[in-house]
Amino acid sequence: MEEIIESLRPISRCLDRVQSVLALDFLNGRLVDVDGPQKSLGRVGILSCFLGTLLGIHVSAGCGLLWFSSTFPFFFSPRRAAEIVAWCLYVSAMCTFHLMEFFVTAFYNPTVVASDSFLVNHSKAYTVASIIAGTEFWLGFWCGGGGGEGIDDDAPSNATESGWWWVTTIVGIVMVVFSQTMRSRAMMKCGESFNHYIQTERKENHVLVTDGIYTWFRHPSYTGFYYWSIGTQVVLHNPWSAILFAVAGWKFFSQRIPYEERSLLRLFGDQYYDYVGRTYVGIPFVPSIPNRKEGAVGIGSASHQKEEHRTEEAIEIEVEAEKADREKKND
Repeated sequence: MEEIIESLRPISRCLDRVQSVLALDFLNGRLVDVDGPQKSLGRVGILSCFLGTLLGIHVSAGCGLLWFSSTFPFFFSPRRAAEIVAWCLYVSAMCTFHLMEFFVTAFYNPTVVASDSFLVNHSKAYTVASIIAGTEFWLGFWCGGGGGEGIDDDAPSNATESGWWWVTTIVGIVMVVFSQTMRSRAMMKCGESFNHYIQTERKENHVLVTDGIYTWFRHPSYTGFYYWSIGTQVVLHNPWSAILFAVAGWKFFSQRIPYEERSLLRLFGDQYYDYVGRTYVGIPFVPSIPNRKEGAVGIGSASHQKEEHRTEEAIEIEVEAEKADREKKND
């Protein structure tokens, strides 16, 4: 997705401005920074206040709409109420995700916590995906399809009365809650060994965590985020966005996970190789490191190794770009 975005330069420049606003770059020089702009307590306070307020508004609005539409159905369409409640659930899930990213990092890995830990300006691809999801929902809301498909106040056999609309919503909520819990628990368990960026050098406090949720899954934070993103679209009843998130997420992790595993194999050697043999990735058909020990580069045919090398080079460039971006922000 990043390559497609970059090919559309005007849109890319617009997204750069959006990312800059999300990072609060317009406040540079106006806040007291501690060890760089991203350590600014002012930035942390503004972002946490904004996300907390947004969360409170949508939780209150969702609960209020449920009560009002059930108590006074002649004043407010149950169809519209159900759709807006779904939107409130979605925004609440988004706010909770970003708040948890920061606070779990602050409690369990405080040496690296920064305003970037909220991940609100994670990437242009993430921003575009959020815009697409919101666009699909509100188009469906105003045009009578999409987010509200099958909800007809006048039809006796509509999807709401048959329960299927709410069943789908509940399935989405379960996916979101379970996946959010999985990711947050993974970050807690890793503690100082967890980082939002791929580590290519081993630090003194960097250990290989193999217990807890890591007993079964070796990338539970990635797995949790993958299913969380799909679950948010199930809550919104966004079929196209759900497919897009599933495909784009799989594409991203199918490249990132093998590269990270090779990095971990270089850092931990046979200890990590043995760990891979008894755990699962959790995302279907995502490739892993080779099944035989032949170094950290990989095995297979010449064309297979060449393709892996190209993928690894691309992600190495991405990792270096992340490092350069962090250094630039901290200047």
